[in-house]
Amino acid sequence: MQIILPVRHAANPALIIIALFLTVFAPVSANETGWSPQAEIRYIDRSKGESNQAYPVSQAPASSQFTRRQQSDGLLLWRIEHIDRNSSARSNYIFGTIHIDDARVMSLPDSILQRLLVADTLMLELELSPNGSVDVLRKMLFTDGRNLTQVIGESAFNEVNQALINTGNDIPDDILTFLKPWAAMLLLIKPENNTGTFLDKQLADMARNSGIKVQGLETVNEQLSVFDEIAIEDQISLLYSAMGTLTDKDISYRKLLDAYLSGDMEEIVSIANSQQPKDKRLASLLNDKLIISRNQKMFDRMQEQLQAGNTFIAVGALHLPGEQGLLNKLSQAGYRLIRIDRNE
Repeated sequence: MQIILPVRHAANPALIIIALFLTVFAPVSANETGWSPQAEIRYIDRSKGESNQAYPVSQAPASSQFTRRQQSDGLLLWRIEHIDRNSSARSNYIFGTIHIDDARVMSLPDSILQRLLVADTLMLELELSPNGSVDVLRKMLFTDGRNLTQVIGESAFNEVNQALINTGNDIPDDILTFLKPWAAMLLLIKPENNTGTFLDKQLADMARNSGIKVQGLETVNEQLSVFDEIAIEDQISLLYSAMGTLTDKDISYRKLLDAYLSGDMEEIVSIANSQQPKDKRLASLLNDKLIISRNQKMFDRMQEQLQAGNTFIAVGALHLPGEQGLLNKLSQAGYRLIRIDRNE
């Protein structure tokens, strides 16, 4: 039974959550498509003349220097030079993704491919597996005797049901009845997907077809527990917020996609900030649970592979910028980050 169906449109507040934060709600196709690496992919090493410009990652995302550098090449890709300058371990890379299937996003330049396909390990937010959809469904549903009608009321339930139908979610009644409010919200605003795949899954497929080990920085349970830990009243508020912004979803989606494709991190952050819940307490809560706490967890878990070297890390783009972002955490830990241009 197909439960997590493609939504026809993207929405405002949680569009950013889904497209740039949560891999777990991106669709996975039942039919895997093979991929053959491009010919003559080679590793570029600074010792062989690779020329990159140092990037001051400790600055906040609003920094003009940060922004100009982001816009100059259109890629969110950095080389991570080892803390130990005498280490023989090869450098690592970190790449900011967006969890969608737009053809322009999926068409990866050689500057990405030539680093990914020679890596020993690919680290993603999640190690995507065939059982993932089952695990997601289990987290989405009430199992304590409650149901969605009880927690939001019959009138609101009928409105949510109609909105789900309007956005392409034909959910069986026995599933819909037991959806948690946060799950209904995420289904409503899940970005449009027409192919059953997305950027992170494409990276995983490429890596596996090239014999590269794939690891996850989080589990499905951990990603979705972020929402389960939110009080039911706040889950309902998020659901109502999503219901109220569906009419503006297409404009917000286009702005986000354009900012990502241009590598304009300041604009990405600005869009995300403008679409936070108006309730400052709720906005702060989401920021802590979706960004700050998860960034620290991912940073801690990538350390062993960073020490081993030759690891390619791919995470949602909004995990990178800011004082609590992964770029700044890596810089403060002693790594040197160098921005990679599209043509390098």
